[in-house]
Amino acid sequence: MSGGSDAAAPQAPTSALERFLKPHVAVIALAFALVLLRFVASWPTIGEVFHDTDDAMRLVEVRDFLAGQGWFDLHQYRLDPPAELPMHWSRFVDLPIAVLIGLFGVVFEPALAERAAMILWPPLTLIPVLLALRSLAGRFGGSFAALPAVYLAATCAPVIAQFVPGRIDHHNVQIALTLWLLDAVAAPPSPRRGLFAGLLIAAMTAVGMETLPFVLIVAAGFALRWVVIGDPDRIVGVWGATVAVAVPAIAAATLPVAEWTRPACDALSISYVAVATVGGLGLAIASRARLGLPGRLVALGVVAALALAAFAAPDPRCLAGPFAGITPQVRALWLDNVAEVQPWLTFTRAHPVDGLVAMLLPGLGLVAAALLARDPAIRTRLGFSVLVASALAALAIGLTQIRTMVYADALAVPLVAALIGLIGAEARGRGRSAVVAVLVGTILASSSLATVVIGRLAPASWSNTAGGPAILGGASATANDDEGAAARGPTCLTLAHYRALARLPVGLVAADIDLGPSILAATPHAVIAAPYHRMQRGIVDADRMINGDPATAFAALDARKVDYIVHCAAEGPATSTGGPKPGGLLARLLAGEGSTRIEEIPGDPAVRVFRLRPGSAFAGAATLTGR
Repeated sequence: MSGGSDAAAPQAPTSALERFLKPHVAVIALAFALVLLRFVASWPTIGEVFHDTDDAMRLVEVRDFLAGQGWFDLHQYRLDPPAELPMHWSRFVDLPIAVLIGLFGVVFEPALAERAAMILWPPLTLIPVLLALRSLAGRFGGSFAALPAVYLAATCAPVIAQFVPGRIDHHNVQIALTLWLLDAVAAPPSPRRGLFAGLLIAAMTAVGMETLPFVLIVAAGFALRWVVIGDPDRIVGVWGATVAVAVPAIAAATLPVAEWTRPACDALSISYVAVATVGGLGLAIASRARLGLPGRLVALGVVAALALAAFAAPDPRCLAGPFAGITPQVRALWLDNVAEVQPWLTFTRAHPVDGLVAMLLPGLGLVAAALLARDPAIRTRLGFSVLVASALAALAIGLTQIRTMVYADALAVPLVAALIGLIGAEARGRGRSAVVAVLVGTILASSSLATVVIGRLAPASWSNTAGGPAILGGASATANDDEGAAARGPTCLTLAHYRALARLPVGLVAADIDLGPSILAATPHAVIAAPYHRMQRGIVDADRMINGDPATAFAALDARKVDYIVHCAAEGPATSTGGPKPGGLLARLLAGEGSTRIEEIPGDPAVRVFRLRPGSAFAGAATLTGR
């Protein structure tokens, strides 16, 4: 097979259908419409039912921004008050959602404007993703790779789960930025491409650190390219200089002055500004020097050592990764139980169909990469090496943290599509139908076909475990079997269940960690905890309040002046902490034990609300006051 070079002249299409297989705006438009309209049944519940806690928290953050909270102020003042640390998220994701709400607000009332923005924004972010995939696949597979790239992405449940209406978390933006970065590296080298890649890296660091592995792979790719061949096209020098300038600039544009010198491992901070400035500027300067291969090796070693030292100097703990600051206690209480950070094997035991389907494209991607690498014109290109390395890194991390599997799926798409494109071109060169070759290859590689086949062949024992969370495109994303059930959503993430709580006088709520964002979105109350690693004080305090023995719990409740205890009574482990612990205060209340200090507020049985009174007594065998 051949034809992976950008310089290769494409053959003229011979039919309208063959022209449609090549880069065509109609393909993108159809994919966008598919995602937008496929979930039309859920539109009436958008803003009322959430895919996960992050979507609810993002809406709270956007509401605060629209209500006048400053651009630089990312504190959530109703979360673990008084808020000690700002959120580690970025206003760059808040801004377009806020703009859409403002635009829709011209003609709609506020709730409807919010809903319209939440419906439109996620599928809108899919458009640049599909454009990047189409371009990236075409770099290695020619123009016949365009349709497979778009189709494979649009029918891959783990990928599409990040772009369905209501999915306003930042993962869709991160996927788009990652793919455009890889496409910039795969394009013919030029200073303009180096500038574009540097700007993309700056934006990626501002949005979040989940894409840091791909940034590091691209940086290593540019550095090694310079060591091997120098910088004849000036792409490495321009890239390094851009990173050195753009990362500090974007930090200054998003961080308050008080945060400029505070180290943080989990978000853009002085640590990342330092490594970008020293590393980028050092590489840019070194690339201008006339050095031979040994000199370039030495220079790269010096620059790398200086950049690493600059990164570690503000806080050496950051060398252990973005979550380095999490205490062992918080890991045990919360992080180790979060579904999206579970290993793939653990997830697949609970959700066999979703787990196996999620591995389909990464597996095919490895096969496609091996076959594409047989062509020297593809194998020797920096963009191909960086893409394969990124896909392998995403798969390796995904096997240890299931949430990263979506990147493994997305990065496998251009590899598989490129192979299908080359097969189509080869079929045409032999006088056969490129249309048939491309369509058959695309359908055979699609996750939708695999879902049907695995679902049919799966043993009956899998029937109750299929359909995982939105992170892998389970029922809330695929809606293959019961779109109505998907629209109703999970109990604890349905805001209607919190109406009784919302009517009570404003106060402070103690609840399981995962209920925090829903309570913030549904009520005017403040909460002790939410599932965010910067809120470690609240996570520890909330556990003491609901899972401690009565004496411990009441001491913690009184210390923080808590007004309400809230419990979501959904079936099964509704939260990452697995629900109330036996013997704890909440478990004893739910079992019917009473207290002169606690009364239950009548309301929705799905979300039970307990109000605290002043005092100290705990009655061990009575019914709950107010029941």
